[in-house]
Amino acid sequence: MQSFAHRSETIQNRLARWCCPDCASRLIFDTCLHCESCARQFSDEQTGMIDLTPSQASENKNKIATFWGDIYKQWYASDDATMTMDRLRQELGLLKDLFRKREHLAVIEMQLDQLTGKHVLEIGSGAGGHSALFAAHGAQMTSIDITPERVMSTNLKFDLLRHSVHGDGIALRADAETLPFDDHSFDIVYSNGVLHHTENTNRGIDEVFRVLKPGGQAVLMLYARSSAFFWLMLLPKGIVRGEAFRLPEAEWLGRATEGAPRFRGERNPYTRVYNRAQLMQLLHKFSHIQLRKSAFTISQLPIPGIQRERERILAALGHRPHEGGRLIYGSPFTPETSLELALGRHIGFAWNIRAQKPTERA
Repeated sequence: MQSFAHRSETIQNRLARWCCPDCASRLIFDTCLHCESCARQFSDEQTGMIDLTPSQASENKNKIATFWGDIYKQWYASDDATMTMDRLRQELGLLKDLFRKREHLAVIEMQLDQLTGKHVLEIGSGAGGHSALFAAHGAQMTSIDITPERVMSTNLKFDLLRHSVHGDGIALRADAETLPFDDHSFDIVYSNGVLHHTENTNRGIDEVFRVLKPGGQAVLMLYARSSAFFWLMLLPKGIVRGEAFRLPEAEWLGRATEGAPRFRGERNPYTRVYNRAQLMQLLHKFSHIQLRKSAFTISQLPIPGIQRERERILAALGHRPHEGGRLIYGSPFTPETSLELALGRHIGFAWNIRAQKPTERA
């Protein structure tokens, strides 16, 4: 069980930016967190979680939370049960090294050395590895996820880092399409591979734009249609299963990606992919848009046994799975080779995005 009592200072420091997801009124934090107008209460002492999702959630949003809660249990729950401050700090160092080897969004577009004192929102914090890394580099983190287990996992990381890093953080349960924050609240909004899984990605991007300060940066990763993985693996899978002919694209792609449920039976509801033109249309309100492709390995080729063969060959060449993968992938992860990194810049599955909200004119 987690408690939010020791987070009271962090809550008070951020409260001026928070608003009710139902009526957009101010929130008050005394014995609990509640709306000054509609009186809805948002904090739960039993779970230690602050829930700022709208009171009326669609069935599809509940399905999203259920599926990603299942993935949390598969990947992260056992590690969280034994996590300590010393181990977390060690794993954050390993994670940073893995990200550098992978040329990852979190260390390229995010610019870790410039985070001190910045108010950063992460949308879709997962198990909290990214948010914890940013807090360790001095960011004032606010992290949201629609999945309760992931909110509590992220807060666990923040609690373990409390008093030992320059930044700090708090995780909230919230909906990316109805962010419970005032306009112009954040210097940076970061989201790695999350917004393409929402019910309405366009609305999620509009919310990113709204809560950024003028001149603020959106640092996002969205999946690429113009990629080997989509054309050689996902599309053929959708055709063979027949789902590409009878379901909307976002739904059959959801079923084809992110793994299978093990505990709750709910499949991934949505996944979207974008070509460059679609992406530019999605980001049309932003300026200074920078795009970079990444995330290709030969295991994305439709060759039986290719993933095992890749691991065998790389092991023979001295490449071992990197321990930095535990914190965000749930197990050690073998990073891309130099050749795969080079190919990923052209046929990778990830669009790495840095875009600016235009500065208001005087």
